[in-house]
Amino acid sequence: MESELLISIMSSLAESESASISENEKWGIRHRFENGTFKIGYAPYGYNVKNGVFSINEDEAKWVRYIFSEVLSGKGTAAIARDLEERQVPTRKKGRWTSTTIRGIIKNEKYIGDCTFQKTYSDFRFKRHNNRGERDQFYVRDHHEPIVSREDFEAAGALIQQRAKEKGIDGSDKKYQNRYPFSGKIICGECGSTFKRKVNYTGNLRYPSWSCKEHVDHIENCSMKPIKEDALERTFMIVMNKLVFTRKEILQVLLESVRGENHKICLRRINQIDAQLADITEQNHTLTQIMAKGYLEPAVFKQESNRLAAEEKELTEERTRLLREVNGNINKTDALNDLVKYANRGRMLKEFDGELVERFIDHIEIHSHDELSMHFKCGLVLRERIQHI
Repeated sequence: MESELLISIMSSLAESESASISENEKWGIRHRFENGTFKIGYAPYGYNVKNGVFSINEDEAKWVRYIFSEVLSGKGTAAIARDLEERQVPTRKKGRWTSTTIRGIIKNEKYIGDCTFQKTYSDFRFKRHNNRGERDQFYVRDHHEPIVSREDFEAAGALIQQRAKEKGIDGSDKKYQNRYPFSGKIICGECGSTFKRKVNYTGNLRYPSWSCKEHVDHIENCSMKPIKEDALERTFMIVMNKLVFTRKEILQVLLESVRGENHKICLRRINQIDAQLADITEQNHTLTQIMAKGYLEPAVFKQESNRLAAEEKELTEERTRLLREVNGNINKTDALNDLVKYANRGRMLKEFDGELVERFIDHIEIHSHDELSMHFKCGLVLRERIQHI
């Protein structure tokens, strides 16, 4: 008992000392951020770094200037990335040039000689996060030699921002600001690829449609034809109106099923497993005490320890599986309650509402040009004919 108390006290002191050291280190780093003396260990593409001092890498810097000049000439980031790939320009990490890489270069203030400190931070679990105002940031002008002028940097950034605004792309972790209701939700039932939106022109008529990416890129691999956006919108409206009309026959039955006996059985079994795991912990403790007093042969101790470890592993895996099932049911129940709440209002859709797609639909599977399945977040799947005109 005394030894356990001593270990507990020593652990607490060690943890406290570790936290104190960590805070002191963070304070020192913040101080170096503030006075501009923090030494960066890694330089972006176009620079070398030694002892925190940046120097221009001309072999890479010429391509940085080329990227900025191409953006200023009106070229898109995807086209620039393809161009660099075709020219076989090497990246820093031997990867591929992508539009994301190009945008990262255009937005990086280091190319005008400035430096922003603490763009990211680590939480108490040492997990890294982008700093979106949770921590102070420190901006240092003229930190090192620039590769491009401030005028070109600002002009290129403004062009990228304007194009992003026109396409509905925002600068957060989500690529799209709910750009289109069906974005990322339509899946091809033939090849499994996602659909992408395209605006078509017939004379003076302009209409958007959704096409399988695989069909567009490699038509020989997938025969799925494009589907007009308004057809998808009409189909969604019909499905939602059917749910409103038949809410008692479909949604209430499904809700009772999700809340059914299986959920209770899972919870009861989890409680049983918790009791068994506690018993195994007690057995291990007792076994160790008996062994320490010399009342048990080492071979027998090892055999019993292995048996308890195997039993504990099996029970833990079962508990994880059951918890995953219970949590999945809880999420589905919440989503279903939301759908029931909407349907119980009894209002039929008279026009398309994209917010309802985001709210209720997990994904849409296109089986053919004339048929699809709508997969709701609550687990409900409804098959419907596509409403072409």
